Amino acid sequence: MLEVTEAASNAFRTFLDRGDVKGNAIKLIPERTNEGETGIGVQPIDQPGPNDVATRSTGVVVVLAPEIAPSLEDAVLDARTTDAGADLYVRARSA
Repeated sequence: MLEVTEAASNAFRTFLDRGDVKGNAIKLIPERTNEGETGIGVQPIDQPGPNDVATRSTGVVVVLAPEIAPSLEDAVLDARTTDAGADLYVRARSA
């Protein structure tokens, strides 16, 4: 199961608390990058879909689209603060 760090959870809570964002959970979805590669996008949702994989991390429900759930099974989602805001990234889980 994907591990979501406290830093990533804090970034998601900040995002969900914005007045212009509608939803109470975060869904990670496949998304095309400008280079034509597949990346991971973030989408606010109210309820997971029937095939979604959900996990709770420090008070935030994080949902994985079924297309990307297997590739994130042994990963860690983390965040670092930049001048532009939170920068989310995926890394391998330490053995």
